[in-house]
Amino acid sequence: MTTDQPVPLLVTRHQCPHCRRYTRAKRERVEQHMPRCWSNPDLRTCKTCVHFEPGQPSASCWGDPYCNCPEVPDECAVGAWPDGVPYPMTNCPSWTARKGVDRG
Repeated sequence: MTTDQPVPLLVTRHQCPHCRRYTRAKRERVEQHMPRCWSNPDLRTCKTCVHFEPGQPSASCWGDPYCNCPEVPDECAVGAWPDGVPYPMTNCPSWTARKGVDRG
């Protein structure tokens, strides 16, 4: 017997508990991602710090996601990263947990 109806399919995905954006079918891939996830507070990264200032679209941008307007980049409010270290960084000496960041 054939049918012309869609067949439901159950798919298991694994998700990073820190960034919630990284999902993969293979658990091992997510486990490999987690120790280097920028949203992992155990790494003391810029994105989990109270001093983190996320980038913004330039003042001339009118909101079109495809307009290619120059953006104001992410930055550190206290300029804490040392010379020669690329931004963002991990294990920052000036890192302070941002409110609402779960430390496990």
